[in-house]
Amino acid sequence: MPALTPNIENRVRKLPKPSNATQSLQPLFEAVSNSMFALEDRLGLDVAKDRVDIRVTTLSDPERIEMVVSDNGIGLDARRYDAFCEIDTDFKQARGGKGVGRLFWLDAFSTIRVESTYERAGVLSRRIFDFVLNNDEQVVPLTEDEPVPGDANKGTSITFSGLRTKEYVDTFPKRTDTFLRYFGSHFIADFLIGAGPSIFIDLDGELTQYPKAIAELTVGTQLETTFEHKVFGALKITGFTCRAEASTGLEGRHQLHLLANGRTVETRKVDNLLGVEYLDRDGKSDLVFHGCISGDYLDLRVNEGRTAFNLPERTLKEISRACMDIVRERLLPDQVKKYVEKRSKEYTAFVERYPTFGFDDDETQLQRVPFHATSAEDFASGLIKYQIRREEGRQNALQALIDTLDLEDVPVNFERSIINAAREIQASEQLALAQHVVRRKLALELLEKLIRRIRVRDGKDDDYHLERTLHAFICPMGIRGDNSGELKSRAHDLWVIDERLAFTRAFSSDKRLDAILAQNGSGDRPDLFVWDLAYGMGATDPADPDTVDVSEPLRTVMIVEFKKPGRTNFSRAEDQVEQQITKYLTQLKGGEIETFNRARVRVAEDCIFYCYVIADIIGDLEQQLSSWETTSNGQGRIRPLKNRYSGQIEVIQWQDLVNEAWLRNRATLHAAGLSRRRPTELVTKVEIPLTLDDTEDD
Repeated sequence: MPALTPNIENRVRKLPKPSNATQSLQPLFEAVSNSMFALEDRLGLDVAKDRVDIRVTTLSDPERIEMVVSDNGIGLDARRYDAFCEIDTDFKQARGGKGVGRLFWLDAFSTIRVESTYERAGVLSRRIFDFVLNNDEQVVPLTEDEPVPGDANKGTSITFSGLRTKEYVDTFPKRTDTFLRYFGSHFIADFLIGAGPSIFIDLDGELTQYPKAIAELTVGTQLETTFEHKVFGALKITGFTCRAEASTGLEGRHQLHLLANGRTVETRKVDNLLGVEYLDRDGKSDLVFHGCISGDYLDLRVNEGRTAFNLPERTLKEISRACMDIVRERLLPDQVKKYVEKRSKEYTAFVERYPTFGFDDDETQLQRVPFHATSAEDFASGLIKYQIRREEGRQNALQALIDTLDLEDVPVNFERSIINAAREIQASEQLALAQHVVRRKLALELLEKLIRRIRVRDGKDDDYHLERTLHAFICPMGIRGDNSGELKSRAHDLWVIDERLAFTRAFSSDKRLDAILAQNGSGDRPDLFVWDLAYGMGATDPADPDTVDVSEPLRTVMIVEFKKPGRTNFSRAEDQVEQQITKYLTQLKGGEIETFNRARVRVAEDCIFYCYVIADIIGDLEQQLSSWETTSNGQGRIRPLKNRYSGQIEVIQWQDLVNEAWLRNRATLHAAGLSRRRPTELVTKVEIPLTLDDTEDD
């Protein structure tokens, strides 16, 4: 009767080829696992008393490499030899064996020789054969049932020589440390549990012993628990805390090893699922977690090479999440508790800094973000979708109310709906206000510290750069606000000077007057020139020529001059405040401002000029202003413009400028639950740059 003829060469050709070092070592892993099983068959529970020896020579030469795997196991007796000669044998089915592991040997190595000593009818015998890739004959006997001396030991030795295919040549480890790293990571679960034999690896004369090499990395006793899952059944978790070196060669710090039939099939990093960056135990604080997972569900769902599970990635993730939930709850509760407390504080700090994300209670929000989230970016990325959904829901509800007003009959509960909608709007606006306040609060505190720093460093090498930094902080230098292509023009804090300037773009900062005026301008550079305060209120857009009414002349203009905090010397003629301001006004009155888009706006003859000088009134300046009137708080000085000019010049002390800004924001600060600290304190630690290039954004 005809029978199916196996095509071994084609079967091997179709085996999955290695794409990394772990996969290229799989044939060796199969041989080592077979040796472990052989020792178990001979010694039973005493297997830990024996050893497997691996000798590797010329590791770096793929053509000359030789690996010998030796054990003192049961040996290839008649039954085991028959199983070896049968493809897809079920001889090791109870252990998860699929009977195809040795096909990987044929795929990887050019020559393979097997020598085995076993017991036959009470007599020690030996067989030697070559294992070759050939459709006609794969097992080529050299000796069969040859008697050996009575003092010989049972066991098997397999010699692999020369890598056969390019895929194995390209991916096989060629360095000793690389080889050991991947070998150790593959068997780490076996080594951690410590129930198997010792393994001695001789790599070109360098000896390494397992599990000793791994056991030395563990700290404290192992942790163990079993739980019942409604889908995956009973799963056992054996956990270990290890030094960080235990994860060398593996992706991530903390690891979950998924086992099938006692062997590691897949290792997955679980850093995010554990959350804790490093563990503390026995006085050490840089430890990592390794968990070994086993159960019937996994045993029954591993592929024939025991290199992967026949499960979708989604299911493997669910198993990992379920196991790590138990690890956090049962095995590492104290570690996780400290992490949760720290994470909660990090979240509180995050919401204080970014209040718009505090749209729900802390517990709810923390449940919405990944357990590993601790940074501002992590929290924000986890909550942004909920924030968007919330805003979308609010806007849809408002639109529904608007549509309801078009109906002939308004529902009886419409009043309640309106009240609820108003509350939603109020809550949303309050969060936005809080975010706005936080930003301004930090800006004012930073401004205070910068002013103090300049005063302290008066005359030092970086004094000039710090003065430019102060100007650039309030408003970037060398720009025109009406230049729509200049992004820095939007990065100003002119609200510190006047709240109406919060969104203005009708200004120039440290620009020559001949670059602003259509004609008759000089090279003088007002620190800040604002040519229409109405723009600050958002009435028109100076960057859009269509919104600029050139038929109406400007009737209000603001000029601001910054004097270095702590400056005492104003002895030169050009340092006279009134003279400097008048020089600007002479060029501006009756002139024309040429906007960035070439539109011209005339300055009215009766234009009112609001001129401010920000300075510390000390030294020469105090004498210069002695005849001026004092401001209402008694700290500043003020003088009306006379004759040709309308308006006033006001000298404001730096600290008064900051204090006034604080006062304007006091109501919103309290509404947002924030308060100002003493001038000598800062809410956050901010490094003040010693220099700031005025071409950089502030």
